[in-house]
Amino acid sequence: MTRSLACAVIATSLAAGPVISPVRGQDDRSDGSLQAAAEALARLDARDLSGRRWRAEQVRGRVVLLDFWATWCAPCLTDLPRLKALRARHSRADFEILGVSLDSTSRRTLVAWLNRQRADWPQIHERGAYEAPTARLFDVDRLPMTILVRDDGTIDSLGLRGEALEARIHALVAERHR
Repeated sequence: MTRSLACAVIATSLAAGPVISPVRGQDDRSDGSLQAAAEALARLDARDLSGRRWRAEQVRGRVVLLDFWATWCAPCLTDLPRLKALRARHSRADFEILGVSLDSTSRRTLVAWLNRQRADWPQIHERGAYEAPTARLFDVDRLPMTILVRDDGTIDSLGLRGEALEARIHALVAERHR
């Protein structure tokens, strides 16, 4: 492709505006990915660091953020203060974060790190990074990856981060009280 043709293609794309995904997230995933996430959620069966079993039934009844992350992921660490603020703002009856750490470190090392950071929400930790069972179930191929679940257990959005994630969580929690 010639340089002038490439510039014309880029200019046309920019003029057309952003492509809006049917998924409310900032992610480029399709409706098929939203459906795949819903099917994965229905098959969720994992234990967090305290031994609590997490299945689809435990996710229903409140807004839940499934947050796939790792201590080596810089964008994940950037999101940590916002997640702590969200956790502090909303009651656990209305909102929960379920972290899924893709760290390959030992359980002890991860728990110590979480304690130092005061990240007090449940964490699933299955060694194996992207090959860990829960990461494979949800087809996680990059970090951070978020899946926001409505209180009725349906998937609301994929890939939200930052202010968009915060605003969507506030809106979903507010819906619970209408």
